Amino acid sequence: MGLVYDKIPCSRAGTNTTITMSASSQATANFGPQTYQVRIATSSQPAFFQIGNSPTATTSSPVIGTNMVDYFAVSPGQAVAVLQAGTAGVISEIS
Repeated sequence: MGLVYDKIPCSRAGTNTTITMSASSQATANFGPQTYQVRIATSSQPAFFQIGNSPTATTSSPVIGTNMVDYFAVSPGQAVAVLQAGTAGVISEIS
């Protein structure tokens, strides 16, 4: 019997925002009217992140580890804020 693969849900590629993280919270622009999911990807440094209306990431915010990609449900008009959890690094968000 051959291999069976489950269907994998997919998302449309959208606007990419790349942020060089620092010791200050930085936010993306507000998401468009059809954005319900974002992808957050880190490079060599972990990042604290916060999703919401006028969000500010703090050291109490959720953290995403190094070299990770994760998807999050959002609502139109929200934004993502990020804060370095290590040294300065790059984070990418696609909405």
